[in-house]
Amino acid sequence: MGTLLGSETNAVQPVIQVRDLRILFATKDHRHTVKAVDGVSFDVRPGETFGIIGESGSGKTTLGRALVSLAKPSEGTVLQNGVDPQSLSRSQLQQHRRDYQIVFQDPNSALNPRLRILDSIIEPLEVAGSRDRNANRRIALDALLRVGLSAEFAERYPHQLSGGQKQRINIARVLTLRPRLIVCDEVVAALDVSIRGDVLNLFAELQREFGLTYVFITHDLSVVSHISDRIAVTYLGKFMELGPTESVTERPLHPYTEALLSAEPVPLPSQLRTRHRIALTGEIPSPIDPPSGCRFRTRCPHAQQRCADELPALRELRPEQWVACHFATSAGPPSLATPSTTNNSTS
Repeated sequence: MGTLLGSETNAVQPVIQVRDLRILFATKDHRHTVKAVDGVSFDVRPGETFGIIGESGSGKTTLGRALVSLAKPSEGTVLQNGVDPQSLSRSQLQQHRRDYQIVFQDPNSALNPRLRILDSIIEPLEVAGSRDRNANRRIALDALLRVGLSAEFAERYPHQLSGGQKQRINIARVLTLRPRLIVCDEVVAALDVSIRGDVLNLFAELQREFGLTYVFITHDLSVVSHISDRIAVTYLGKFMELGPTESVTERPLHPYTEALLSAEPVPLPSQLRTRHRIALTGEIPSPIDPPSGCRFRTRCPHAQQRCADELPALRELRPEQWVACHFATSAGPPSLATPSTTNNSTS
């Protein structure tokens, strides 16, 4: 798995190294266990944007929180620049985690309505231990300008800003710490379509200016394909496919990826569209009691008995493009690579 993990393709130390990560949660009655993330491994390389896409309940947000030490691994490891944050003391972790930040989906709940914008931007610096008020103010005002807002916004309160402006403030708060990595968790999902492009372009500009590394979490394939270098497709706590953005979106290997792509709206008349909609029947299973073998088999039109009996390994079928499907080949997913078979393993 060297190519997947980045050790062969990049001699540079990865910003993030994830190995066999599992994150489990007990239900409220403590009678069951939710398998939010259930055995994933990957690297995030310096300066890249690593996209994670999946339906609600796929575990992508929990995975993103683990990357910035907001969720503790139940098994496996998350190394940040080669360091296991779980091995650090509280004071060491406080200093270390400055380099690993997150921007959340809801720009409203992330800001204290009682604080001026300037004070909100300064707050992360103070939490990190910086007590020089004048220096903090200069850094905060500079961050405000970097995200395209004038200094006059510093004296405003959150209720005086639009949703897009609030999200820019949240980005400015993160920039004050000059992090190595920013996890963006559905950062444009709550914004109007008309301003999503502006925020995405802002991320691209900041990446070029500061050499930032992003992990971009979303359910919107069009968003992740626009901004990402590589994409991981998640389903029920596991990776179904991982690879370069162009390869995954133009030549998918997994039936689930193929179905997601077919559901994307295309601004063309129906007779000019090259992809037909693939309808997935049923709901995503519960992470408390996921299906045996392949997690996707209960909704896959090409599932066979082997899919129920054996967990498919994540294997490299094209250069740097990995897939967890027994029947996918380098030619594509089962629908393209093998004759359609009767689904006898959907229970």
